[in-house]
Amino acid sequence: MVNVSDITITSIETITAFDIVSGAFKWVLDELQNATIANTQETTDITGKQGRLLNTLKKNKAVTVSGNNGLISGGLLETQVGNAFESKVTPVMYPDYLTVSGNKATTTYKAVGTAGNEIESVYVRNADGSLGEELTQGASASTGVFEYDPSTKVITFNEGDLEDGTEIAVYYFRKVQANVLENLSDQYSDKVALYIDAFAEDKCANVYRVQFYIPKADFNGNFDLQMGDSQSVHAFEARSLAGACGTSGSLWTYTIFGEDAPDAE
Repeated sequence: MVNVSDITITSIETITAFDIVSGAFKWVLDELQNATIANTQETTDITGKQGRLLNTLKKNKAVTVSGNNGLISGGLLETQVGNAFESKVTPVMYPDYLTVSGNKATTTYKAVGTAGNEIESVYVRNADGSLGEELTQGASASTGVFEYDPSTKVITFNEGDLEDGTEIAVYYFRKVQANVLENLSDQYSDKVALYIDAFAEDKCANVYRVQFYIPKADFNGNFDLQMGDSQSVHAFEARSLAGACGTSGSLWTYTIFGEDAPDAE
């Protein structure tokens, strides 16, 4: 029998989300850096003569789950923004750095757009890498104007405008097959059922599994995706809601069982 009064949670393993209605799997976080289950409760003092404390009124118990995952989770993102990924052909802005030769340069990919306006912009790159003179697209090459042929991906410049070896920065849209998640202004974060699994030990080093079950977790639409010169981290926060179907007001259930516990009838 587990001594539930003396146990240490040694590691958090996964947080798994399921659809509240259908019970279908939604996503799992398995590279958790940390997670916190915060329980709060409002207390109002009942006082008497000269402010003596007579009793307390307790109400509004609340639970918040928060943490950081070491990988960006697409499923968690879907829950946080209230929308789903869609696999489709989509335009993306592409920066191309090219070198002019014979008054021409060839884009790495095919630029797309309205005829005669496939290229967003072309800049001459200065020696320090900054952008200098801007050239515009036209039906044919002339002073300060270039021509682009999408079928060959060739940019043609006016003769004498750019010397051979001139470096240019070209910005254009290209089409790719991609997975796209759109954060729509009128769609909001979702609610899911959560299972938080961890390992624990007692004073005698016996190993146990710990599981928190949150039947109705309402995810916060406020979240950060850390990026830059450090590791990308996916932060999350959700509040447990009472009144989930068949839970009798449960905010969470805490279960401890042996690591090798057999099936029970």
